[in-house]
Amino acid sequence: MNNNDKVAIMPCAGIGQIFGQITREVGYNLVDDLYPENTVLVCPPALAVDIQEDIDFINEYPVLVLNGCKDRCATKLILQKGGQVEAEVYLPDILKKEKISLKDEKRGKLGEKSKLAIQKMTEDASMLVKNLLNR
Repeated sequence: MNNNDKVAIMPCAGIGQIFGQITREVGYNLVDDLYPENTVLVCPPALAVDIQEDIDFINEYPVLVLNGCKDRCATKLILQKGGQVEAEVYLPDILKKEKISLKDEKRGKLGEKSKLAIQKMTEDASMLVKNLLNR
């Protein structure tokens, strides 16, 4: 049963892709900087191999998913592990809305366009965290 004193943040794994790096940075912004007392970060690899702490996170708290691409693997993993997605921020929607192109951006050294995408995605995700906490 979900309680609303915290929100579980589930970034996309996106290993080897810039999308995963961006969603992870957004997750860190939310958990480490903006809402350290009210969020927990779900680790996709840990959840995939049934680490109990991450299973508990998705069962105890409302889940905000940060999906990086059309595959929406973060959502799929939450559902596969028996969790429920309460809210989602979808990076391609942010890129389209803000007219940001990630062409030529590298995941190893994030450029200005990636940093702008992180900022905008963090803003959208932050509003959703506030809504989930205030239910």
